[in-house]
Amino acid sequence: MYRKGWRYYRNVTLLWILFFVVLMIGGYALEHPLYWTLVLFIWVLRSAFGNAFQFAHPSRRFNWDSKSNLVFKEVTFKSRDGLTLFGRFHAGRNRAVIILIHGLGGAGTDMLVHASFLVNAGYGVFMIDLRAHGSSDGDTSTYGLREADDVAGAVDYLLSRVDVNGAKIGALGISLGAQAALRGALKTDKIRALVLDGLSPARLSDHGGSPRSIQRWLNLPFNWLYYRMYEYMIRGRDAGVLEVIGRIAPRPILLIASGSKDIYFSRLFYEAAKDPRERWEIHDGLHGVALAGNPQEYIDRVVGFFNRTLP
Repeated sequence: MYRKGWRYYRNVTLLWILFFVVLMIGGYALEHPLYWTLVLFIWVLRSAFGNAFQFAHPSRRFNWDSKSNLVFKEVTFKSRDGLTLFGRFHAGRNRAVIILIHGLGGAGTDMLVHASFLVNAGYGVFMIDLRAHGSSDGDTSTYGLREADDVAGAVDYLLSRVDVNGAKIGALGISLGAQAALRGALKTDKIRALVLDGLSPARLSDHGGSPRSIQRWLNLPFNWLYYRMYEYMIRGRDAGVLEVIGRIAPRPILLIASGSKDIYFSRLFYEAAKDPRERWEIHDGLHGVALAGNPQEYIDRVVGFFNRTLP
């Protein structure tokens, strides 16, 4: 259903060119030690470019047959900018639907556990494959910039169904999915409530201003390079989370953060958001796996949040 475009081949070619430049200059530096400084600089450049490439062109993992007891309707739908996307829908008892959005390099079926407890609570679910993931079209992941059109397209599809109440649509996203949910909610006011699990920075401005620790000062040049190269790869630049999260109000947001890094950013985003807003922190967890760290409390908080906001 998908094919790689010219931008993918350009980016992968540049990645290999930087790799071979490091090798060539490294060989020259064996006899001329002063060139090790240049080797170090190009290696940092190549590392930043490599990280950006992994985010822009994640490995594609296709959907597979699951052992879930739930029966899903497999559908294709259009993103707002015309891509053909893939999703799985299960109707709920209360005609409310939660759009479930996976993380980077994942697929819709990564959200099966979330789907199960939401269906048990009476909700319908719509698990989607974002662009450049799973069975959907596209070869470039843009960390929310264009995934907003995917989420808005999912809303358009739900509004076409007679078994969905258009006033009861929510979204739950993890990491990349949280970015997509946030940006998608800016494109349509039909998303009435958002759970953003592991929401991460989208630009350097999201890091909280001037560094206040040695580690952040050391990371600053690398982060600057990474964001510039990533924007070059995807041919686009979006506003930061801190700039846009306040625009969601008065629709409610639940921010979930697992681990110290996520908690740091979650607190920044929470301060920039407007009421109604909620926050939950798991201090000994890992990014994007809050459900695994404390499953029952996660279920209680998420279901309780949607029960209050999608009555």
